Amino acid sequence: MLSEPVSRPILVVDDNPDIHVLMERMLVPRSIHDAEMTRGLQALESRLFGAEPPEESPDVLHGLRFSIDSAHSGRDGIALVQANPSRYFLAFVDMRMPPGIDGIQTIKGIWSVAPDIYTVICTAYSDYSWDAIASELGWAPNLLILRKPFEAIEVRQIAATVARMYDSLSGVKTSVNQLEEELVIAMESVSQLEERSRALLAEIADPCLLLDREGEILGANPSAHDLFGVDEKLLYGRDVASVLVDVQPPLPSARAVARSRLVSPHSRALEASVTLTPLGSPLGEAGEFIARIRVTQDARDASAPGGAAT
Repeated sequence: MLSEPVSRPILVVDDNPDIHVLMERMLVPRSIHDAEMTRGLQALESRLFGAEPPEESPDVLHGLRFSIDSAHSGRDGIALVQANPSRYFLAFVDMRMPPGIDGIQTIKGIWSVAPDIYTVICTAYSDYSWDAIASELGWAPNLLILRKPFEAIEVRQIAATVARMYDSLSGVKTSVNQLEEELVIAMESVSQLEERSRALLAEIADPCLLLDREGEILGANPSAHDLFGVDEKLLYGRDVASVLVDVQPPLPSARAVARSRLVSPHSRALEASVTLTPLGSPLGEAGEFIARIRVTQDARDASAPGGAAT
């Protein structure tokens, strides 16, 4: 059995009590085919606006339920929002509500508390042009204008469209927040892994580099700094091939041993045995490597009479 949709409160701010009754009948109908409700709605529209009875409206509220919270002045409307800023997704605000503040000032007060509420200005007057409204409220994407006299289908269409759009935006915000949380966790995990990897490097006497799968140097121990003759700032972030000529990315997923020429200070031609050990498990998914370097031959010694490997 399908559960009933949750009722969503809509704020109506208007000094005319009949408008609140009209909004109630438009947005909280007993049934779209209720003949008594339809006749009452048409009679009320005719009395308020002098409108001709409209054709029967389609059920644009299918799957949606609304309730009406009424405020009969701008200050009362602001007070309702202040009492519960997250309660409303939509507000209908009359432009003229003498002797109190007008619709523009009311909306400013509402948005000062809850700037994301979609707000509809209801007006039959030309007190403010659209440019004047924009100069007061800005070109807000959550601002609409509904001219009086209006029909039930217009009010229902606005409420239904905004409700579904609000749900979509809320879903996007939730997804973004979840991704941000996952990113923070992932960055913390990476930071912890790098700390453990650097601690491991410091414990090895041989020169060692910490590499990613694409061969970027992420770290090095003091012995590696001495071997290559550069400090951390100059070594980190470089391509491993810039110091180990024959080690080319992508690095193997399993432990491997290779021979390579080294780029070292004073143009010394050194050769070394490089052991590449992937970190993490399983090995096939390794993202970082330790390259352990052991110098096996100095080319100058090898070319000298009786030269031997070091």
